[in-house]
Amino acid sequence: MRRLLLTLALTSAACATTQLARPVGRGNTRVSATLGGPLVKFGGAPVPLPITTVGAAYGVSDLVDVHAEVHPTAAAFGIAGLSAGAALHPIASHRSALTIGASINAFGNGDDGVLFTDLWIAGGGRVARWLWLGGGLHNGLRMVGSATLREQTAWAPTLFGLASFLVSRRVAIDVEARWYAMSSCGRCVAPDYYPIGDAGALGLLLGVAYQFDGESR
Repeated sequence: MRRLLLTLALTSAACATTQLARPVGRGNTRVSATLGGPLVKFGGAPVPLPITTVGAAYGVSDLVDVHAEVHPTAAAFGIAGLSAGAALHPIASHRSALTIGASINAFGNGDDGVLFTDLWIAGGGRVARWLWLGGGLHNGLRMVGSATLREQTAWAPTLFGLASFLVSRRVAIDVEARWYAMSSCGRCVAPDYYPIGDAGALGLLLGVAYQFDGESR
């Protein structure tokens, strides 16, 4: 159980696909689900951990979105998990060109607990009517943790690249590649990750999002 909590904690800086790099828009609501995580060796092949996240985001304005997520995989193992935060799109003329986000991610059970913040930055845009490409950096920072988790690094920067396939006006499918915790030793913890050299862990996420239109698009 402690190893599972540690794995979730290491990836909690960015559990869901970074789909808020695409602005939601004032008055709109976007619901999403994500499956995946760091790649681990399974039968000799690289397989993403099946970490699931379900969430919703709301466009407070055209420049500000808020979001919250729950973590079904964690719940299935008796671990409570919750994330919440906001994203700012400061360039009004091209809102997805720059996104600055912040979130709080918490996991806990009867024995261990951890609280992370994530300060992230992203940029991107449409390269075709049906395709949005972007990337950026998550900065996970452990604020509070039990003794087991305090043995691990407190800072977990994670690079990502995101491709959003715009299936329709409302539906998008996200594929996101990550280099998790690239400042950490990827061979020093269980399970057996796929680091670059000895650093961090490569990962893959698949997500789907559905948008309900509100006041504007």
